[in-house]
Formats: sequence, C-alpha cells, structure tokens
Amino acid sequence: MNGRGQLHFHTRASALLLLVLCCAALCWGQQDAVEQKLPVSERQFQSAMALRNKRGASTKDLRHAAALLIASAGVKLPPSLNVTAEAMSNISTDAANSQYSSGLQFVGQTNVPALKELARVYEAGEGVAVDAAIAHDLFKRAAELGDPDAQADMAVRYSLGLQPTSSNEDMLYELTTPNTPEALLNYFFAAAGNDTFAQMAMGYRHMYGVDVPQSCQAGLLYYNPVAERVVEAARYPGSLPQVERVRLNYKSAGMRRPSREQEVLHYQWFADLGSVEAQRAVGQIFSHGALRNPEQALRYFRQAADGGDADAVAHLGHMYANGVGVDQNNETASQLFQAAADAGNPNGQFGLGYMHLTGHGMEQNHRAAFKLFQRASEAGNAEAWFHMGVMYLNGWGVKPSQRHALDCFTVSAQVGHVLGMYNLAIMHLNGRAGLAAADAKASCQPALALLKKIAEKGGWGGLVQQGYEAFMDGDYEPALLHYLQSAEMGSELGQSNAAWMLTHGYGYEGEHAAQLAITLYQQAAAQGNHEALLQIGDSYYYGRGVPTDWSHAAQVYAEASKHRVAQASHNLGFMHEYGAGLPQDLHLAKRYYDKALEAQPDAFVPVFLALCGLWLHSWWLSVKPYVPDRLGFVKQRLFVLPQAEQGIVQKFGGDTGHVQSALGVLDRVIDWVTDFGAVAHLITDQAELCLLLGCGAGLWLVLQRRRRLRINQQAQVDTRTHVGAPLQDEQPQS
Repeated sequence: MNGRGQLHFHTRASALLLLVLCCAALCWGQQDAVEQKLPVSERQFQSAMALRNKRGASTKDLRHAAALLIASAGVKLPPSLNVTAEAMSNISTDAANSQYSSGLQFVGQTNVPALKELARVYEAGEGVAVDAAIAHDLFKRAAELGDPDAQADMAVRYSLGLQPTSSNEDMLYELTTPNTPEALLNYFFAAAGNDTFAQMAMGYRHMYGVDVPQSCQAGLLYYNPVAERVVEAARYPGSLPQVERVRLNYKSAGMRRPSREQEVLHYQWFADLGSVEAQRAVGQIFSHGALRNPEQALRYFRQAADGGDADAVAHLGHMYANGVGVDQNNETASQLFQAAADAGNPNGQFGLGYMHLTGHGMEQNHRAAFKLFQRASEAGNAEAWFHMGVMYLNGWGVKPSQRHALDCFTVSAQVGHVLGMYNLAIMHLNGRAGLAAADAKASCQPALALLKKIAEKGGWGGLVQQGYEAFMDGDYEPALLHYLQSAEMGSELGQSNAAWMLTHGYGYEGEHAAQLAITLYQQAAAQGNHEALLQIGDSYYYGRGVPTDWSHAAQVYAEASKHRVAQASHNLGFMHEYGAGLPQDLHLAKRYYDKALEAQPDAFVPVFLALCGLWLHSWWLSVKPYVPDRLGFVKQRLFVLPQAEQGIVQKFGGDTGHVQSALGVLDRVIDWVTDFGAVAHLITDQAELCLLLGCGAGLWLVLQRRRRLRINQQAQVDTRTHVGAPLQDEQPQS
C-alpha cells in the first residue's frame, strides 16, 4: 500500500472512531437527560432497588437502600426510630418494640412502590430492625393511595383481625376483632386493580357465600383471569410450584424433615454409586422446582439412560425437543422417543406421538399420533389423555366427538392436568358437557370448581408450601401467617392447617384464637373436609370459641359419622353411653363403637378398650342399686362425666346420678386411650401396636394361669373336706 492509500485508510478510521464517540456521547447525554427528567423520589427508588437486588448485597448496602426508600416514600420516622444510613449501624434487632402506633409521618411527595418495598423491609428486618407496626402503617398508606397489592394486604389484616402486637415482644402480630366491611372494600378495589390474591379471595367468597351473596357467576368472573394466567404459565415446564400437600397433626408436629438440599444429597450419593433409579430421581429433581438445574438434570438422565432406563431416555427426548440444557434438536428427540416407546415407556410413547401430531422431526401423521397417545393413556399418562381430547374435539385423525373429548379431558383433569381441567371447564360453560343448555346453574358449578383448582396451582399457591417449611423448621408464627393468607385465598388445606395450629397453640395463643379456628374449620368443612366436622363438634362439646352445646355437637358428629370419620362415631357412642346431649342408650353406644372400628380398622385397641368400658358400665348400672349407701363415694366416682349440664341429660331422660363434676378413674384411662388424635401415631405404628398386643396377650395368659391355679386349689380343698368328715347338711345313713 502506498503512502496516499495509508493516509486515506487512517483518515477513514479516525472519522469512524470519531463518529462512534459522538454517538456514544449523544446516547449518554440523552440517558442522563432522561434520568434528570425522572422525579427525585423515582431515582431514589431505583437506586434502592439496585442495591437490594445486588448479588451478595452487604448489610451496609441494605441499610443504604432502606434510607433511600425512606426518602423516596416521603416518610418521617419518630426520633427514636430515625434510621438514616449513619444511624442504622447503631440499631440492634431489639431496638424497636412492636407497637401498633408507629408514629410515622408522611411528608412531601410519596412514591407508592417505595412505600410497599419499605413495608417489606420492616417486615423482614433487612437493614433495619423488624417492626410490624411500621410495616402495617406503610401498607395502609399505600392502600389509601390506591395500590392493589397493598389493598389486598390490608384486606387480609382486616378480615383476620390481624394487628401488630403491643404486649408480647415474642410475637409480631395478634388477633383482634375482624373488620369485615373494611376487608371487603379493600378486596373489591384490589381485585378491580387485577390483583391475583384479591381476585382469588373474592372468587372464593362468592363461591361459598362468605360475607357476600353466594353467586356462581360472580365467582367465575374472579377466578377466570387467574386461571388463564396459570394456564399460560403451565405451557412452560417447571414454571408451576411444587407443593407438598401435608396436613398438620400430632405426628408431623413431632418430627423434623431434612432440607431439600439434604434430600438431593441423599439421592446423589446413591446415584453416584451407580443406582439407575436414583440417577433418574435426581434428574427429575433438577428438572423441576426450586432446585432446577438443566445441566445437572441432563447429566443424570444420561447416566440413567446408559444404564438402560427407558424413562430417562424419554426425559432426554423432552429436553432435546424443548432445548432445555442442550441445543434444540428434533431429530435427536425423535430417536430418543422412538427408543423409549419401543421399550414400552408411556412417556416416550407420548413424546413420539406429539412429534407425529406436530410434524416436528418427522412427517405429520395424525393417525399414528392418536395410536401412540392411546398406548400411553392406557398406562395413565395425563398428557396423552389431554391430547386425545384435543384430537377428538378437532377431528384430527379420528371422527370428531365431543362426548369422547369430554371423557378424555375428565380423566386428565382427575390427575391434575391444568390444561385438561381448563378445557373441561370451558366445555361446561359452553354447554358442551352433556347438560341441558338451559341448565346454566348445573354447568356453572363444576366449571367454577375446576377454575378454582387451576387458580390454586399458580405461584401464589406456594404459600402452603412456605407455611409447611416454616412449621417444620420451628418458625411457628411465620408458618401460621402463611397458612392464614392461603386460607383467605380459599385454600382448604390452608384453612385446615391454620385452624389446627390455632387449636393446639402453635404460632399464637390468645383470646380470639379459638373463635378464628372454628371459623376456619367451618370453611374447610364446607369445601368437603369431613375431618373438620369432627373439630367443629369438639368445639361445641368443650365450648372452645363457641358456647357449650352438646346437642349441636352431637348433630355435627352425626354428619361426620356419615362420612366414615371414626372419631366422630366413637364420640357418638360415648355420648349415647352417658346420655350426654343424646338419649342414654348402651345398645346404640355399642353400634357406634363398632362403626368406628369399621371406619378405621387400625383403631382396634382404643375401640376394644371402649367396648370393655361399656361392658363394665352396663354391669355397674345393674349392680349400682344394690351398692350400700356407705359406699356413696364409689357411686359418685365411677362412670361420670366432666363439667356436664344437668339440664342436657335430664332432657333426654338420662340418669342424673351419673353426671358429676369429675370423670371416673376408669373412664379417664379409656378416654385418654381412645383419643384418636393424641395417639394416632401409637395406633398406626405397627411395631408399637404389636408390642401393645403382645403385652395384652401376656397379661391374659397370666390371668388365665392364676384362674386355673385357683380352680385347682379349690378342687383340692373340696376333696380333703369330703374325705375327712361328712358335711353338716348331710344326714347319717340308717
């Protein structure tokens, strides 16, 4: 290149560089100008969020973020709680006691997102001392300014009567009298603002008529947009939360579960030793949920596939078909699905059928796809059932049939397939479910129930999982709060577990705990939880949260007994035995005790003891009239009831002599053993049950041996008497 060419080249390069620098300066200036146009509060909020979202944010970063949020929200704290960035370093976690009157003042322009974020900061104690009162007032202020999220949060607090505590430093919140009108007002406006939590809460309330008119159509309007969001998320594998639907009881309260990381390590240990089943299990764990790791899932699936596991081969096919952890490759996916299908794996059969249906990686063939779906559905594959329904609905490869489509969607819905449930709900709403077109109510109810189930599968349904994890970690107050929030959304499991915690003193013990517990049990029972009926009956029997009413308790127990609740049948037998709230009838008592054993065969021990007590009770009633008056203390202590009301027993013709202020010693033992809840683990634990039966058998053998010895001794005495001298009653023979 000559000198003129070199000069021309350098000149062009310099001009190009100058142009790039000018463009960069111009862009920088425009960005700076845009930032300058933003309000100061918005810039402070963005800076605070950048610090809070910073990976590995330090305590100093969190304190600085809190100070920026305070400034952005326009909040003025009381002098005792001045949390500037400089003063925060001197605040301990116990510096601010939770008091309902936080003393906050709102000055200047308020940034609503900053208000909400600051409320979460004070709830979690991130960079500041935990203060539930300040968080409460911040959420309240944001709700007043029209934020749907804050309105939903305040609605929960008003509905439950949840207020920051002012007396117990160990608790952040306490239960007070609910404010239902304020709760409904906040729920309504939050739902109108498209808040998912509020929409589910209002949908549930209209579905069951909880403080609002019962209306299936109104419930549909609230649940449908939430269900549509869940359906959209369900199209992407692993997007929905994995929820352990565990019901709290005595047994779960006494055990501690390993963390998910520990469970994974346990499976990984076996997988690394060459266990094909463990390799596939670890691959599935890394494919879904919070521990999702596509690269690790791919590694373990490949190991299991090399070991001949057909299901792992099918999983690899899905990863290649969707490009998860590897580059998307339909040809490789088809080969893997074919290998798994040839081995009879339903997951592989479905995958290969889907490739035929869509024409990905092979020629489109609807008939072949339908046949493969049929083979997979025979093994219970939910995806295959759903796609068969779609093919019947559209006439792809088969003759169109709404009836067959309905059947396929029904089967897939029964195993929890989200898209299957949604399509089934739409068919009900459109009158295509075999019901009369004019019967709108008959179509609305099943559709609403399906949409509710779909809505509860969304990410917000993870509140139940968070509650369970907090409970197992021993953090009872956060667990109770999570369950209560889930209960407000209409989750039956959340209602049952929150009620159980309140009944047994986990997370909160206070004046309103029993009243809220029975309300939650009633809501759970309305959703089909028959065990909740037992708890309602107990509340009326013992007067927990409601006035004592044995007659009403008996009615609730009878309803639960119809649904084969063993403890309810036992309680009815007990009430008939003593004439408590029911006519005294020992024959009916035995029938109910037997019914309890039929409903729960592993309750043999407590039912056997109850029947023994009933036999002794019957014997006592037959001999009691002949007991001398000087043994009146015995008559007053055997087979009596605690805190009974004379009027209740007299009303049904019971013997008032059996009703005193103390429980007989024998029945104390029987009542303790027949407490199905307190000794559920004793009844169901086969090892301990065998031990009890062994001890009982040994005792029976000892008693039989002693009886036989007494009979032999008596026979020897009689023999000696006859040999030695005639009896006085005998006359000498003439």
